[in-house]
Amino acid sequence: MAVTGGPRGRRTSNATTIADIMNAAKEEFATRGFDGTTVDSICRRAKVSKQLLYYYFGSKSDLYSLILKEAAENTSAFIACTEYHSLSPETALRHFIENFFREFVDRPQIAQMTIDEAQHNFAHVGKASPLATVLRRLIDEVLGGIVGRGRSSGVFRADCDADRLFWIIFSLVTTWFAHSPMVLLVSRTRDGAEMNAATWRANSIDFVLAAIARQA
Repeated sequence: MAVTGGPRGRRTSNATTIADIMNAAKEEFATRGFDGTTVDSICRRAKVSKQLLYYYFGSKSDLYSLILKEAAENTSAFIACTEYHSLSPETALRHFIENFFREFVDRPQIAQMTIDEAQHNFAHVGKASPLATVLRRLIDEVLGGIVGRGRSSGVFRADCDADRLFWIIFSLVTTWFAHSPMVLLVSRTRDGAEMNAATWRANSIDFVLAAIARQA
């Protein structure tokens, strides 16, 4: 595991220790939020000393920012996907939402951390966070292209806007990962079965496509 971009020099020979600290921090931040997480709690989960954490990461804030930077880098890879260009607008949008869900399935802690940071007005990473920049690119370079093609072909409503659509999609995706215990407690499908992630994803996709479809 190559680690770069951190606040202090790191020894790549100790990649396992670094990964343990990062994984522990993701779990702590996702569960407790930035304010509720302490260096002690991260160290207990990672089974390392505070001195070792400070050596590799400098501070709790530095570690938090690095995790969100990693999330931004992974989302950049998502942006680089070119499969959307060869698909119809409806199919491309369906794949976009499926891939967005998959991002959070692969990294569930990021949904919680992003929500927590937004609630704190991005006080810990700043409004110039690379994650914000990447999301802007995701809207402009990926979703914007899908929406533009859909409007031009008459498939999507003429007033369909990529910015507004993105935040609707973002809300549907993050609601499942942030509030699924409540959804599972309260909601049931018509046949009495519990709602699950696949059902939520399918319902979300159908809802979005129906909402933006041009009426005949």
